[in-house]
Amino acid sequence: MAPQSSRSLQADLVTLGGWCFLAGVFLMLTGDGLTNINQPMAAQAWPWLYLVPLAISVVLMVAAGGVRLRLPARASIVYAPLAALLAAFALSAIFSQERSLSLVSLGWLAAIALFWWFTAQVLEERWLADATGIVVAVAMLELAIRVIVFRLDEGLDQIPLWIDSVVWQGKLQITWVFNLFAPLLLARFIGDQRRWVAALNGAAWAAVGLANYTLLSRMGTMVFLLTTVAVCLVNLAHWRRWVVLMGTAAVGGAVVIANNLQITTFVASTLLDRSQNQGIDVRLRVWEEAWRLFVTHPIVGIGVGTFDEIVYQVPNSEANLDFRMHGWHAHNVPLHILTETGILGLAAWLFLWFVVLRALIRHWKSSDREQRLFSRVSLVSVLAFHLLSMTEVLIGARVHSSLQMNLTVALLVLLGLRMSLPAPSAESD
Repeated sequence: MAPQSSRSLQADLVTLGGWCFLAGVFLMLTGDGLTNINQPMAAQAWPWLYLVPLAISVVLMVAAGGVRLRLPARASIVYAPLAALLAAFALSAIFSQERSLSLVSLGWLAAIALFWWFTAQVLEERWLADATGIVVAVAMLELAIRVIVFRLDEGLDQIPLWIDSVVWQGKLQITWVFNLFAPLLLARFIGDQRRWVAALNGAAWAAVGLANYTLLSRMGTMVFLLTTVAVCLVNLAHWRRWVVLMGTAAVGGAVVIANNLQITTFVASTLLDRSQNQGIDVRLRVWEEAWRLFVTHPIVGIGVGTFDEIVYQVPNSEANLDFRMHGWHAHNVPLHILTETGILGLAAWLFLWFVVLRALIRHWKSSDREQRLFSRVSLVSVLAFHLLSMTEVLIGARVHSSLQMNLTVALLVLLGLRMSLPAPSAESD
């Protein structure tokens, strides 16, 4: 029987570790926003700040027994698929065309897998899971406000390429973060019985929608609209909770669009006129080159983490030289994984998402109202990720802030599983 003082110290360490985890989540989602005070250029900010509180959290939680290898967790269903994914990627590294690059990438992937395991464990603490949801809403609201202020200062008549006030450089990273968490924000607005939490999430969702529009991202805007409609459709039984918000958002959106009709019309026209959207031709060429690489190494690929080097060896490659060894990618996640890790790597990737989707679908009609709500909305968030993945690979090796994006995706999935699945049965140590 452990002394009372020892148990109290362990509880305090777990609590402190939880607060460090929350601080890391906030910094991770906002793009290290706190490092940018008086330093609007992302290059002048330290991009790894969010890892400091997360690392401290790991040390405290492990020391206090807050996480253990055999501790049951709702998201433990992803452990086996993650192990299979790492095994497939390790095999790709062994036969890699640039083995040193692959080994470094494999090390980072192992760290990402460790984050999956650690986060699955800590989110079993009820207070920490609830607090994480609140921190997500605050982080999205803070990031959205900063983006809106930046864009208004820059002028909405300018097409944004880089958002230099945050570590999430470029509109693509920011629209990914917004769209990944927008469905969960809307779900918390609909389902949380605490008025202040519902109001916070509703405000964050509205701010995210407005910030998304100011970024003038075609794909980002389409995905936001699609996921919003999807969340409302899967929650028709709770229409009284969202109908006023949707009506207000529709009126507000119409006013914003009307006041910026010229630029909105221009952006919309690029969807229909390929001559005004060079990105389509760029992606078609990249997809062709990626497929040619896959054909040469179909089983284990060219090597995990090597795309932004090997693709430049393709005869007459049109890959952008500015991104050589700086994150050039296949602009399509499944194709990128297929090219780098072959059929085995893609099969392991699909297996991971099969396990996640199967778990969420099984609880689509759960008897628990909250689990039913979040299992449906988590499916929408996963859909958002895969839609965005059709044209970009922001989780690839050396892509700007790709480690941050990988951990963000992991947090999204694990938080969704935590809120959607029933508590695991207790196991003895």
